[in-house]
Amino acid sequence: MRRFILIASIVLVTLVLGAQNAPKAEIFGGYSYLRNSSNSFNGWEGQATANFGRYLGVTADVSGHYRSAASFGVSGVFASANQRLYNFLFGPTATARFGKHDVFGHALFGAAHSSLGAGVSIPVIGGFSTGVNSATAFAMAFGGGLDIGLSDHFAIRPAQVDYVYTKFNTFDALSTGLANTSGGGHQNSFRYSAGIVIRF
Repeated sequence: MRRFILIASIVLVTLVLGAQNAPKAEIFGGYSYLRNSSNSFNGWEGQATANFGRYLGVTADVSGHYRSAASFGVSGVFASANQRLYNFLFGPTATARFGKHDVFGHALFGAAHSSLGAGVSIPVIGGFSTGVNSATAFAMAFGGGLDIGLSDHFAIRPAQVDYVYTKFNTFDALSTGLANTSGGGHQNSFRYSAGIVIRF
């Protein structure tokens, strides 16, 4: 019994001391690129992570990606179709810490909102736009990345790579500009992000 109490005490002290070396929270913001089939999107991504210890935390992830689906102009009249894809995700993050540098992985779950809009610009009259269709569906992302610490409070994230799965039905996917995977009512995408991390 004494041996068990001694081992449990050592483990508890190690966890407490380890947690002191980890930031309580981290905020990430930066550029994000998303690839869905042959469609390329540019945008942004923001994350907030609350750490419960040295190795485990929970992350809220919000991103927005945009692309021009089609555009053309004739005699000064310009028409375009633009797609927007937003992800709102939440889930656990595991981190391996090496001094000021971190390697992490996460599993995030939530929703994606995709919309397609069309606009026309006419000389003298001006421009106007309207929504064609929008839809919301289940989404999840699995991936991870690397943070290179510059100080106790700042780091650079040169790479975060995620597989992003969305489950729009065939009509919603096609009418908002996403590509279905094998007609199975879901979409596979690749996401790369990079930016700055602030640690608290």
